[in-house]
Amino acid sequence: MHAFTRRNVLTSALLLPTLAAPALAQGARRPVKFCLDWAWQSAHSAWTLAADRGYFAEAGLDVQIDRGFGSGDTLTKVAAGTYDIGFADTNLALKFNTENPGSQVTSVFVLYDASPNAAIFLKSSGITKPKDLEGRSVSVSPGEGTHLLFPIFARANQLDVSKINLLSVTAQLRDTMVIQRRADATLGFLTTTALNMVGTGVPLRDIGWLQYNQWGVQLYSSGLVVRKAFAEQNPDVVRGFNQATIRGLRAMLAEPAAAMESLKRREPLIDTAVEIARNELINEVALLTPHVRANGVSSVVKARFETSARQVAEAFGIPAPPSMDFTYTDRFLPDDRKIV
Repeated sequence: MHAFTRRNVLTSALLLPTLAAPALAQGARRPVKFCLDWAWQSAHSAWTLAADRGYFAEAGLDVQIDRGFGSGDTLTKVAAGTYDIGFADTNLALKFNTENPGSQVTSVFVLYDASPNAAIFLKSSGITKPKDLEGRSVSVSPGEGTHLLFPIFARANQLDVSKINLLSVTAQLRDTMVIQRRADATLGFLTTTALNMVGTGVPLRDIGWLQYNQWGVQLYSSGLVVRKAFAEQNPDVVRGFNQATIRGLRAMLAEPAAAMESLKRREPLIDTAVEIARNELINEVALLTPHVRANGVSSVVKARFETSARQVAEAFGIPAPPSMDFTYTDRFLPDDRKIV
């Protein structure tokens, strides 16, 4: 049953101490270009709130926030220097760094403790387990993280991918294909696709999903990525951005209505009720896991991270998966990472 409830986090969020601004805040504000992973959605309100409430400014940063077009695209733009910081599925960094040794990126903050990558479908399709995808049509958007990571899910569940008809379509058509029954399922973040379907009038109870993390693939997921060289040259920028992000997350969780108002200032067409529901689902399946509640956000466990890295490496044909520091560092995180 895919039930989710609104979290009562106001009290605990307000009791948490305010993070001190880093040394960079003493000088002029540093311009920073920040690219999201996708079109404006509820989770992005952590950063819009950080901008609107001056958290970035207090960290000495002047941040430009732009929508994204898929995690793969965001990684490429960050590596090229088009953006200083990106929000993307950090699992893709292993493949990217292996293929681009001269412009490697690193994750400096893991937001989602459990990956919301999933195959999503209407329950009327009869799909209940991974093997049911064989013999079906599945809509995908090339370059989008869930599609790129699908080989890991397929390997973990002994799927014969040759028996699955992967239909490459634009991001705008991907979910619509399922609603119109032109595809049996789609690949994406369940928190994106399921609520997009709800927004078209499909009841949540009629939507099913196979979340990768529930089917043998214990992946961490999206977080903040920067070029390795940028992090080394601008440590205060990265620290300040991480601190403002944590403050924004606390505000987002404590004040969901205000968070959606902040988001709506960037994208007036969003449905506030749908986005609040989307955030509740994100909290339930990806963000506020028991581990995060106990240890704080981006409290990455090395053994789990490297086990996931091995799965990613096998799926992408990378012979020797490196240690965690090849794609992740906690050097720029504050000690206090509690958000609830």
